[in-house]
Amino acid sequence: MSKDSKAKKTKKHYKSLEKKTALWGLIFLLPWLIGLIFFFLRPLFLTFYYAFNSMEMESGVFKGTFNGIENFKYALGVDADFTKDLASAFTSMLTNVPIQIFVSLFIAILLNGQFKGRGFFRAIFFIPIILATGITTIELSEVSLTAQTSESVVNLDWLTDLVVNSGIPQQITTLLTSYISNIFDVVTTSGVQILIFLSGLQAISPTLYEVAQLEGCSAFETFCKITLPMISPMILVCLVYSISEAFAKADVTDTIYNVTFKGQSMYYGYGAAMSVIYFVATLASIGIICGIVSKGVFYYD
Repeated sequence: MSKDSKAKKTKKHYKSLEKKTALWGLIFLLPWLIGLIFFFLRPLFLTFYYAFNSMEMESGVFKGTFNGIENFKYALGVDADFTKDLASAFTSMLTNVPIQIFVSLFIAILLNGQFKGRGFFRAIFFIPIILATGITTIELSEVSLTAQTSESVVNLDWLTDLVVNSGIPQQITTLLTSYISNIFDVVTTSGVQILIFLSGLQAISPTLYEVAQLEGCSAFETFCKITLPMISPMILVCLVYSISEAFAKADVTDTIYNVTFKGQSMYYGYGAAMSVIYFVATLASIGIICGIVSKGVFYYD
């Protein structure tokens, strides 16, 4: 067989492989595409439509009267509760997301080590994500409320007192004590991030660490020069997930729901305007933060 025929056969094989890869990629994306088209785009379009109208229910049918940006003006300029909850959502996100990323990476590094029973410990950190669905979430929340009225299983008051009496400036002390009080919530909601970081850590070639060891690099230098750059794309992915999750769990979502669907007068148009504002604010936050972080992301070819 001539070299030209071998080259043509190899090229044909690669094209066939690319087509198969693209086909399987489409198959895996299909459930998401179906959900996006049939269960997301239409409600999103209707939400934007309702936001610019005053909606009323007549004979079981929604009828809208166009009122421009009046709903948006009221939400941002008059409704103090919405603006307060919106600011609280941003503050909570900026406070909790960094510690969640740090804790997730720290736990992932520990779970990536070579020790007996690591599969069991990995399951422990991911089980809360599996359990946090449906009726389980309701039951666990009731247990949590009951636990708040009784003595805590693990008392961290000593650690809080240590931070308060350490002489650290008050603003930093307040931030640290808030981290301590929320540490269990952070850990139980970090399962997805830990899994992503684990996959990134396992993809790093062991030869890189062997070379660093031969060169006499310390553990800290190895982390800064090998581990951190190699998993930086995963940090970006975890940031997107954590920011989205933080906004989804914020109290402002309950405010929007109560205004829209509860009470004697249900303001569908105004509730839609609040949802649009929150949706755009979430996208803007993700875009700005990830745009800044992406400048330091290292992609290995």
